[in-house]
Amino acid sequence: MIRLALPKGRNLATARAAFRAAGMPLEVLDDGQRQLRLVSPEEGLEILLLKDWDVPLYVQYGIADCGVVGSDVLEETAGDLLVPVRFREGRSRLSLIGRPGSLPKEGSQIRLATKYPRIARNVLRERPWGAEILKLHGSIELAPLLDLAELALDIVQTGRTLKENHLQELEVIRQVAACLVVNRASFQRLRGDFNRLFQSLEKAEVVT
Repeated sequence: MIRLALPKGRNLATARAAFRAAGMPLEVLDDGQRQLRLVSPEEGLEILLLKDWDVPLYVQYGIADCGVVGSDVLEETAGDLLVPVRFREGRSRLSLIGRPGSLPKEGSQIRLATKYPRIARNVLRERPWGAEILKLHGSIELAPLLDLAELALDIVQTGRTLKENHLQELEVIRQVAACLVVNRASFQRLRGDFNRLFQSLEKAEVVT
């Protein structure tokens, strides 16, 4: 039996739709209970429901054999995990956000608000301006709106929130997708089970 860690955040619907298309509806999640650990024996899965940011840690340390996590979180946490597939649906963008206009001029010194300080440092190495990085945990868009920072680095899906708050997506840094991540030791131990899982997802054309 594979122990699968699923995120309780924005990627849960994407993961469920993909597994359903692959013939694994995960109906055990529909019972309305508040349990964080569920067993679906007919699908050969034990499911852990975790915060998105905790999934890589549980998988890296082998508490879960695999999990679903956004590539943004995966890059920020820099865990040593296998990433065999990425889901097609539910994709978004990691972008620089600010007031309408342009990016800072060369040589400028600004403040940048984000919950991705590791990624932000890498982004700044490629820019002709410097920034103090302010780590926030939520409502990142408020920072440029209320002048806490000139820019924010955050996820953009539809752009509706930005438009409603008179902000603009100034530059797309990279595309973000929900990924299936696998513990290296678990893959060796459960190789046959994982290969069947990958084949089902690929046959359903829900992963790349």
